[in-house]
Amino acid sequence: MTPEQSPLEEIARTDLFNLEPIPGKGKGLIAAQAIPAGTCLISENPLFTTAEIKSNDVERELVRIVKALPKDSQRAFLSLHNNSPGGKEPFSNIVRSNGYPLGASSEIGGIFPNIARINHSCWANCQQAWSSIRKQETAYAVRQIEPGEELTIAYTIGGPSQERKSKLKGFFGFDCRCEICSLPADKQKQSDAKYIRAAKLDESIGNPKRVKNSPNFALADCHALLKLYNEEKIADNRLQRLYYDAFQICVLHSDQARARVFAKRCAESRAVCEGGDSADVMEMLAYSEKPSSHDSFGGSTKWKQAVDAVPTDLASDKFEEWLWKLG
Repeated sequence: MTPEQSPLEEIARTDLFNLEPIPGKGKGLIAAQAIPAGTCLISENPLFTTAEIKSNDVERELVRIVKALPKDSQRAFLSLHNNSPGGKEPFSNIVRSNGYPLGASSEIGGIFPNIARINHSCWANCQQAWSSIRKQETAYAVRQIEPGEELTIAYTIGGPSQERKSKLKGFFGFDCRCEICSLPADKQKQSDAKYIRAAKLDESIGNPKRVKNSPNFALADCHALLKLYNEEKIADNRLQRLYYDAFQICVLHSDQARARVFAKRCAESRAVCEGGDSADVMEMLAYSEKPSSHDSFGGSTKWKQAVDAVPTDLASDKFEEWLWKLG
């Protein structure tokens, strides 16, 4: 990288995508070639993290931190979108507009200027995630991306279109005009009905009493949600969460055979979104080998089954019937 070259200019030269102006969005990343699902698009160190803030005067601290960065990194930070332009705390607003937590439960956030260039879509083709192994923020393609297609991630997920639009407008300050939110009225109504149904199923699956007392119904809800995700071509981290829920249902009721399959599917889905070196992927692969090592194992013996009881002689449709207890 030359002294005049910013990280964003460098990344625009990748053979996978280009940084280009996009009407109504400022700049974004456009695929330069066909990109298969599971491709790592970006793996990026933070310019800085909020752990570096040492006093209660956040704006002043951020000014100090940014001024200490190399000039190209300063330019990269200052070029990022500000959801509240003209405010009294421009540096704080840039951090609020672009920061990502260093892990799902982390209170520490980081600034990743390249990943921050990935714009929103309610039907995203990418997933960002913090890699605890690499100590980097990553972005992966979650489905096939065609040349000329914009790389997108979902800033908010679930709910009907107007609910999503309201959240996006309130926090990020833009009106979503993605593929889903721009559907004709009749198709929009159908899509909204599926998203509402998905939210209800997800809530039902998360009910511990239902999982404990009515596992057949809970697993059926997982299968119904999977069908909705497949219909809507959803392949982001919602899919691995669904498989993890199904895994937990089976583990709780001592069904190691089904738990093994769901753990493997969860790992495979996570690998698409996070890479095969993800700590969570490796954890799920370990559970696929020994489901009984999970803390929830054996809460009941209602479905008790050995780990090696996975059928090997069934056609794919019959295997799915066995797996989801559809018979």
